Amino acid sequence: MIAMLLFPTGSIAQQDSYFSQGVFNSGYTNPGSYGIDEDGLFGITAVNRMQTKNIDGSPVTTVLNVNGPLGFINSGISMSFFNDKIGFLRTPGFNLGYSYIFELPTGKLGVGVSLGMINSKFDSNEWRLPDETSDVALPTGDINTTTFDAGIGVYYTGNNFFAGLSCLHINRTAMTKASKKTTFGRTFYAMAGYRFTFGFTDDFELRPSIYINTDLGVGKYSVNSHLFYRKKYWVGLSYRFEEAAVINIGLELMKNLKIGYSYDYFTTEVQTYGGGAHEFLVSYRFSISTGKKNNQRKSIRYL
Repeated sequence: MIAMLLFPTGSIAQQDSYFSQGVFNSGYTNPGSYGIDEDGLFGITAVNRMQTKNIDGSPVTTVLNVNGPLGFINSGISMSFFNDKIGFLRTPGFNLGYSYIFELPTGKLGVGVSLGMINSKFDSNEWRLPDETSDVALPTGDINTTTFDAGIGVYYTGNNFFAGLSCLHINRTAMTKASKKTTFGRTFYAMAGYRFTFGFTDDFELRPSIYINTDLGVGKYSVNSHLFYRKKYWVGLSYRFEEAAVINIGLELMKNLKIGYSYDYFTTEVQTYGGGAHEFLVSYRFSISTGKKNNQRKSIRYL
């Protein structure tokens, strides 16, 4: 079955991995968000997601993103490394990104692009087929293909509101270069949220948001709500339609260093046979002097 999905007789699109804490890691999915930060800091975010561990070959995805502002030219830059592993297939890659930030009366608007490479690796030795069994969908040898990848995005933040829209693999990145190839489909990400403070105290903030990931064929749609205490501790609940309920917790270990954890409880039979999904996030923010300081505006993209 997996072979038919990944190496079919015609071209088919492979969907990106989904992150339950994606609203905290828009630097990976939205090039327009590079460098939009309220205090001019760079941010480095690492995420590791392990899904349905009770099933052999279950997906494991790791992402490392670094992005921050270049205040002297109203811009942001980014660098990302990632690796997606599912069974016999591995797709490591990297990209570099740039965004230009427009100063608006009510906030900031970032417009960005990312360019990089994705490597698709298939190890034929990992197949385990019964004797005298053949499958025309299976490659006859190893595959190791590197192809160009590109994405675009726009991101707005102002006052207590943020929203973003982006498209990754806009060039329909090929996983193989064969005539009957598999590609990464164009994947669209949309997010929006708002920060509410309570009139009787500034210690608590409620941040509802929506997060969408779709290739216009298959989509994941989630509604989220996070409650923060003094911006150092948070707990959140999410519901991904027809798929999973998610709990998310996190805290600030020391100044500018925060960690988060989420657990997905699948509302389908996947939970019974494979178990849930565990996702870990580490975020650190630091200063790099680039000359001109940005005008300070509040942003809720970072934790």
